[in-house]
Amino acid sequence: MKKTLTAIALALLTIGLPALSSAKDTGKNATPSLDASEREQLNLMRASIRIDKRNFIKDAMELDKEEGKKFWSIYHQYEAELMKLNDIRQDVIEDYAKNYEAISEAKADELVKKGFEFRKARTSLLEKYYGKVSKALSKKIAARFMQVENVLQAAGDVTIGTSIPIMPKVKE
Repeated sequence: MKKTLTAIALALLTIGLPALSSAKDTGKNATPSLDASEREQLNLMRASIRIDKRNFIKDAMELDKEEGKKFWSIYHQYEAELMKLNDIRQDVIEDYAKNYEAISEAKADELVKKGFEFRKARTSLLEKYYGKVSKALSKKIAARFMQVENVLQAAGDVTIGTSIPIMPKVKE
């Protein structure tokens, strides 16, 4: 299970890297937005990550057939909502990359606030689906799901966070 978690965390790194490597390597005149090919590659990687994540969750949850039917029905709804949030996160990362070399005070503030909004929305989503899983199955199964999901999210957050260059020092 630890190997799978590590693989998922490493794969999550690709979510933040395409735009950020462009920002750091090409200088301030570059526009680091993803082209169609890069966007397609990113989407394929994210789909692959979701499959790996589902397999990890399946192993960690240890549900019987009846529990699995109920759980996966709810999980797929959760995953669809989480994908939308992750798209927002990707947009924030790309915005940061685009503005990296000459980031203004206003842009820095905007990006931080969007980061807070993302985290609040993700926590709210977890709370919502904790309620759904606990109602459909049990509080213990829902707690296990939250534990597994929190581990995966934390690993992804660390991986993505360490791949993003620190905001440059203000030049006076």
